[in-house]
Amino acid sequence: MPTLTATMKNRLIFLPLVASALFIAAYYPALQILVKKWMGSEDYSHAFITLPIIFYIVWTKRAALAACQVKYSFLGLAMLAVATLFYIFALLTQVHTIILLAMLMAVIGAIAYVGGVRAVQLLLTPIILFAFLIPIPEQLYIQITSPLQLKVSHISEVVVQAVGVPIYREGNIMATPLKSFEVVEACSGMRSMMTLLTLSIVMGYFLLSKNASKLVLAAASVPTAIFVNIVRVVSMILLYHFFTLDLTDGAFHTLLGMTTFGIALITLYGIHRVLELCETRLK
Repeated sequence: MPTLTATMKNRLIFLPLVASALFIAAYYPALQILVKKWMGSEDYSHAFITLPIIFYIVWTKRAALAACQVKYSFLGLAMLAVATLFYIFALLTQVHTIILLAMLMAVIGAIAYVGGVRAVQLLLTPIILFAFLIPIPEQLYIQITSPLQLKVSHISEVVVQAVGVPIYREGNIMATPLKSFEVVEACSGMRSMMTLLTLSIVMGYFLLSKNASKLVLAAASVPTAIFVNIVRVVSMILLYHFFTLDLTDGAFHTLLGMTTFGIALITLYGIHRVLELCETRLK
């Protein structure tokens, strides 16, 4: 592990402070937009938990980053220049997605310019985590969630029918003899998918050693999110049909959501354990 000399320690204190001050001053409008979107959407409520994790990972890399030789990369400078142009254009046109992507591009360009490819490699996980905190454009979000809603509805219908409960589905609306149920955007799995994807990346970083294992764990978060949302929808339908227990809103709905998310966490942890055992055997 790299050790810190007096010069490195000075760089660790001075350079980040200057860089942070310049970054906040230049990208304050983008940061303001980002925080407002986080606060206004339940889909990104995990952002305020993810940020401290990002800072912690960067902090653990401080010695390795300080050991990196200062390499003024032309590619990094070019990326920074292009990002600045996009940022100015996006500010003038108020295209929020481009504003946020330009900010991310500028961060990567600045890191590459000062520390070279090695610095980008060291900070790849924090960069990816931050990228997943940039909200998806509304039109693209709808294009993703609509097919997910239909897929969750279709599989839920098949499961309910297999149990012997009569059900009729039209799109994302399912009708039983006692009640109709609608699979809304929140039940599509998109919200769980983004949270679980972030969590799987963090778990992979801290608990797994091989990049292939980390990719498998991250990829597994997608079907896991869809699976637990199917469990959620099927549970609501069956519990109402057999026990007249309405879980579509209120405290019981929240409790059901927490339970299914707990199932997702257990599933991810189980996949992690399998991958960890595979890594141990391959050593």
